Amino acid sequence: MKTIKIITSLLITISPLLLLGQTVEEVWNAVSSNNLTIKAYQQQAEADCMENHVGLAPDNTEVEFAYLWGNPNSIGNRIDVSVMQPFEFPTTYVYRNRIARLRDEQSTYFLNQQQNEVLKEVGELYYNIVYQNARISDMEHCLQFLADISSAYKAKFDAGEINIFDYNRVKLAELNLQQEKSHAETERNNLLLQLQQLNGGVKLEVTEDEFPEFALYNSFNDWQLKNPKMEWLNKQQEISQQEVKLSKSMWAPKFQAGYMCERVPSELFQGIKVGLTLPLWQQTNTVKLANAQSSAAALLAADEQFRFRTHLQCCYETTRALVQQIDEYRNLIQSVDVFELLNQALESGQISLIEYLSELSLYHESHERLCEMEHDAALQYVELQLYSR
Repeated sequence: MKTIKIITSLLITISPLLLLGQTVEEVWNAVSSNNLTIKAYQQQAEADCMENHVGLAPDNTEVEFAYLWGNPNSIGNRIDVSVMQPFEFPTTYVYRNRIARLRDEQSTYFLNQQQNEVLKEVGELYYNIVYQNARISDMEHCLQFLADISSAYKAKFDAGEINIFDYNRVKLAELNLQQEKSHAETERNNLLLQLQQLNGGVKLEVTEDEFPEFALYNSFNDWQLKNPKMEWLNKQQEISQQEVKLSKSMWAPKFQAGYMCERVPSELFQGIKVGLTLPLWQQTNTVKLANAQSSAAALLAADEQFRFRTHLQCCYETTRALVQQIDEYRNLIQSVDVFELLNQALESGQISLIEYLSELSLYHESHERLCEMEHDAALQYVELQLYSR
């Protein structure tokens, strides 16, 4: 995977208009390297990791200085100097460092989650483009035969063998299909522009006109699915558990230790100074709050796991059902060479021009239906692909 990313980056550097790949995996790799949103989230993840480690050291050292004038002047002036370092209970620092490390891991999972959101959109765009390519390819195939029929009927019309109505029927059928093809090409170009935008402005060409094989396991339970949001929530549970322990440790007294000096005329007092802060009021209900947050995190994780698996199981079952229908439908269409049979029947006079055009239209509609079924299956399958990478 790393090798593919390195090669992809080199290709992008050499030529921004270079064809970068045909499979959805290759497109995903390109977008992962170029997408500006993903880059922004990467920078934010690094900043979050830095923020997680802010404030983990002991509190700042406190320095006090006092210069006091004596009254009456005869008693002289007084100078006080104090240097104090506050300390919390040692376990507090242990739990805070653990929480910081867990939040670092959580930032990575959040980045993966946001990246998957972008890649899901990219995958859907990719299969939308393949769908339009498949439609265009079929229409070009049909237009080749219509062009041959149109040329033949033009010659017959010029020779006076047929009337204008038969010739117009062929031209109108050809024009309608050309218009449909033009609309599909416009839609494909718009989709390619959207894909280019998600690829950081770098152009991607997707010329694949056949949907890939839908490689499904026999059972949904065989899928090894990775859910970054679930992993994020699991880390949140661990953080909540550590925060409960942190809240309990903060009920321990806080200490202060340092040096103090007091100077008056002809006298000097100096020595150590210690202090103790008792958390009698400020920490009220903090442990209850931490326990409540921990329970909420556990429930959210359980709910997300159920939602995630249910959603992807629906995708799996839908894809599996569609694949079976697609195989049956494709086998039926491919079992007969409709163009060869239609041409032979038309030339031998077994069918009329109207019947020929009607059968050709039926074939085109059947192929459109097959493309739609493959497209629907691909949009369901793309999430299974994404979350099993």
